[in-house]
Formats: sequence, structure tokens, C-alpha cells
Amino acid sequence: MIIRREYIIGGALLQEALTYADLSGAYTSDRHDFHAGGLNNKKFKMFEGKLGEKAFKQFLTDNAIPFMEDHSSWDERDEYDFLLKTVEAEYLLDVKTRTRSFHTRTLEMVEQAHSHPKDIFVSARLYPERSAVQLLGWYSYEDMMNANRIENNGYLDNYVMYDSDLRPLDELYRGLLVHCVGQQHDHFHVHRLRK
Repeated sequence: MIIRREYIIGGALLQEALTYADLSGAYTSDRHDFHAGGLNNKKFKMFEGKLGEKAFKQFLTDNAIPFMEDHSSWDERDEYDFLLKTVEAEYLLDVKTRTRSFHTRTLEMVEQAHSHPKDIFVSARLYPERSAVQLLGWYSYEDMMNANRIENNGYLDNYVMYDSDLRPLDELYRGLLVHCVGQQHDHFHVHRLRK
């Protein structure tokens, strides 16, 4: 398994993140925007989140893991960030990006976890001044439900997973990623894939 100490996002990946953030900022729902600052800040926060996703895309590419990246329109809710397929099942994956050293939790809104569940969550730490991302670890939907830790810090109820709850990426690689099949960058809309 190839895992970089950090992923510097530049070139085509950076442009993908910039373009998406610019197009989607006006469509970002206020109830999903936890930060003050209006439209420009929404675009910036969307851009930061996209940088985390592009780091994981680079990780998948480095390891020749077939994947499908979400290509829904910027004015629609994303159903997933990446779709991973094995012979037996398909998995929806969501990358969660944080930007501060004091951020030690990964959050998923309770409402979203139930209405649009994902199978796998990857936690990423962005260093925005360098467009550098460190992939911290992952957890499953079942891990989150078993922990059943809900907090509300002024912006709706969120399931919370602490850094100590994260599993190492090599476990995800050995347990799932090496079994993925299909062609990279296939485009199609996914409806409900949870088992």
C-alpha cells in the first residue's frame, strides 16, 4: 500500500476543487453551513472539503484502486464522494475534512446519517496554507452507530467520532480496497446501495 505522509493538492486536482466550489457555493444550503461569512465563506469551506476528497482520490489512484467519483451536479446533494465496488457489494464513501489542530472529532449530521447514509467515512486534516492533506483514518457506518455518540454544539445534532475511534487506512486497504473491481472514473448515478 502506498500512503503519502501528506498529499499536496495541485494541478488538475486543485482545479477540480476550485471549479466545484465556485459553481456550488451558491447552492450550499444554509443549514449545512456551520460558518459565518456568507457566500464567499461557503465557497471557501466547500473548497477545503473538496481538497480532502482530492487527497483521497490521489490515494486511490496511487494504489490503482478502481473507484467512481461522484459527478452529480453542483446544485444537487452529493450521494457519496466515492463509490467502491467489490464482486459482492458496493460501498458509499464520504471524506470528512477538518482544518484546525484543535479539531479532534469527525462529525456526521444525524439527519443526514439516516436519510442519506454512507458506508465508510474517511477523516482528513487539511493544512490550507499549503493545500496539503493528511489522511487520518476511517470508520464504518456501523462503528458510528455502535458508538452512538451525539453532540450538538449549536449547529444541529451530529454523530461524533473521536480520533481515538479511527481505524488505520491499511486496514481499509487490506479489508476492502484491494478487492475493488471496475474501471476507474466510471460515471453513473447511484440510488440505494446499502446492504
